[in-house]
Amino acid sequence: MKTERRAVGWSFWLAWVLASIMGFGIGMLLGASIAYGLFNREVFDATMGITLGLVTGAIGGFAQWLVLRDHIPGAGWWVVASSLGFAGFMGTPATVATENPAMAGILGAIALGFVGGIPQWIILRRHVERAGWWLVATLFGALVGEIGFPISFAIDATGNLSVIVVGVLFGVGLGAIPGAVLVWLLRQSQSSDASGRWIDNAI
Repeated sequence: MKTERRAVGWSFWLAWVLASIMGFGIGMLLGASIAYGLFNREVFDATMGITLGLVTGAIGGFAQWLVLRDHIPGAGWWVVASSLGFAGFMGTPATVATENPAMAGILGAIALGFVGGIPQWIILRRHVERAGWWLVATLFGALVGEIGFPISFAIDATGNLSVIVVGVLFGVGLGAIPGAVLVWLLRQSQSSDASGRWIDNAI
């Protein structure tokens, strides 16, 4: 027996965007404080990047989960998926030797799109149809968010403001684009559920 889902509208999208901006913005700031506090290194390496990513993804994923939990059963794994995705996102540029901030952002965005997007897709596919579009949306959202890298370097490569800028812009990218696709996916699933109930009642 299927549980009744709450209607999904653009208020859901707005809540998703705001949660993403706040979650990833705060997560990036706290993650940077923890990473630099634990390791205290002048050169940002993979260990610091993975630590930063784990914290950022966990807090951002938790904020998204607060919006998603009433629509997707078992969405608690969303926090884990987001944490792993951001660990890949922040660890990849630090692992691949490149001094180009834009290229570092692109490489990290691709890692985020796959490392984080695939576990999230596994969660979604159990409850919504055409969940494969989520991978495309996550990748494009991450690529939009990566513009925070060159902007942050233009402001200050290591300051708190630059860290917040990266987090907020990733929140915008991962909020607006995947959020719109998520609204569409949930609406499609609700329409299918409604059709199924109509057929069951007719029979």
